[in-house]
Amino acid sequence: MVVDRRAITGLTTLLLLAALGWIVTVGPLAPSALPAGPAIAAAGPGQVVAPPGQILYETSCAACHGPQGGGTAYGPALTNSGAAAADFMIRTGRMPQPAPGEAVRRGRPVYSEAEIQALVAYVASLGTGPPIPGVQVNQSSDLAAGRAAYVATCAACHGAGGSGDAVGGGAVAPPLLDVPPTQVGEAIRIGPGVMPAFDTRQVSDQDLSAIAAYLRFLKEKATPGGVNTGGVGPVAEGYVGWLVYLAGLLLVTRWIERRRQRSDRA
Repeated sequence: MVVDRRAITGLTTLLLLAALGWIVTVGPLAPSALPAGPAIAAAGPGQVVAPPGQILYETSCAACHGPQGGGTAYGPALTNSGAAAADFMIRTGRMPQPAPGEAVRRGRPVYSEAEIQALVAYVASLGTGPPIPGVQVNQSSDLAAGRAAYVATCAACHGAGGSGDAVGGGAVAPPLLDVPPTQVGEAIRIGPGVMPAFDTRQVSDQDLSAIAAYLRFLKEKATPGGVNTGGVGPVAEGYVGWLVYLAGLLLVTRWIERRRQRSDRA
């Protein structure tokens, strides 16, 4: 019987690699398991376990916003943020940031619903600030009042149709048609980014619900039976309509002129 030394050598090498992999993964040299998140140990005699919101804050937020929300060189203070700002920033994925100094952008939230509620409650306990507004959108919402409040407060930056617009200085007012009603109210109260904040004297709680209802109307029923040109508002869409009309008139005029030239040649 002929023994293939290369096959034996290859098989031996594979066995050695498998044994080495076992030793460093689940064997004697395997590393100790790391906790998946902030570990909450059971309270022993005389021990006080921090609430989940505080543990999350100290793990993910305190490095930039300070141990008690007083702020640092890397992040602003949170003592006047309140539940509205914390809920808005966390639910829209703007916080926590991957690294200090990065641009704040909307994204997917990194926490579960229970973690968001716990973290928001803890941040709200650090000081004062606006609570989460109780925005309600239903069949009885006052769309006329919502349109009036939206035009007076929001349309100058976000567009008459809620499709967003540039506001200068490199800043952009985002589109609003897909924003949940509660986040619409939170944004009005806290003024994220370059947006100004509006208190209850400027925009009442009833106006918050009416504005959210009007935005829902713009998204679902603003053009029944018709087609818009992006929902940028009646003025811009009117210009587009006039351009289409003039272009059609020019084509018809040109067609008539060509027919006359052909008849003259004949």
